[in-house]
Amino acid sequence: MKNWAAIILAIFVSAPVWAQDPERALRVDRAELIGVGKVQAGLGVEFLHRARYSLSGLEGDLLRLGTISFSVGVGDYAEFQISGVAKDYLSITKRSQPVIPAKISGDTTSDFGDLVLGTKLKLAPEKGVRPAISFKFAVQLPNASNEKGLGNDETEFYSGLLLSKHLGRAHITGNVGLAILGSPVQPSTQADLLTYGLGITVPIRSRLELVGEWCGRQGPERVGNENLSQVQAGARLRAGGLRWDLTGIAGLKHYNSRSGLALAVTYEFQAFHQKRNPVTVRTDKLPDKK
Repeated sequence: MKNWAAIILAIFVSAPVWAQDPERALRVDRAELIGVGKVQAGLGVEFLHRARYSLSGLEGDLLRLGTISFSVGVGDYAEFQISGVAKDYLSITKRSQPVIPAKISGDTTSDFGDLVLGTKLKLAPEKGVRPAISFKFAVQLPNASNEKGLGNDETEFYSGLLLSKHLGRAHITGNVGLAILGSPVQPSTQADLLTYGLGITVPIRSRLELVGEWCGRQGPERVGNENLSQVQAGARLRAGGLRWDLTGIAGLKHYNSRSGLALAVTYEFQAFHQKRNPVTVRTDKLPDKK
């Protein structure tokens, strides 16, 4: 009952409030599933320096309170995911000519935001020289409004292959796929972009790991559908039954944040077990004992 209460609480806390965040849908994901009935619930905070928004023309320092990730293993071959941010607070330091003007006053703005729903499907486990292979698709819903300057009011669809391989002590992950983005300025128009990602995890001690990733999207440059690329590196510690991640962030494209820091705490627990159907043995087919 306690585990189910934790699931319900996580859904009700996270579902109503998410921030518009195209970078979050691009984060590198492992091909391995978390396991049947397991749940990973993460909560954190981020600070991003010189965040830029092409539609509203706003630029400033962004504080993200409640970066949330929620994954549940629903079967031997499937995992369901939710990710996003509870609340964004932008301290505006610069304004450029807007494409869609924000309806705000003063030097700060905040908003609820977009919800990202994803599903990961297992295709093949790691075996020999073959990496683990999965397929993932995700939808970013247009919950954030452009009136606050932090949303684009467009649905974004992502799909791709996930590859994971152990090389010695290191765990390498590669992602490649397609993003289909609606245009916020040209009706009935979409942009198709290549998405990519490369991640590495290296154990240092029994509970300490170094982690890093590089991810982004690339294609025709359009207003509201800009190319993105960033790197993230830091440390992961497992202590007190929790996983602690502290990473630094550096943006590589114009509309990425220049730099930042992220802290996240993840709790994993077994919420339910897969039901196994009992095997019926017909006694009339057994040989008679003499």
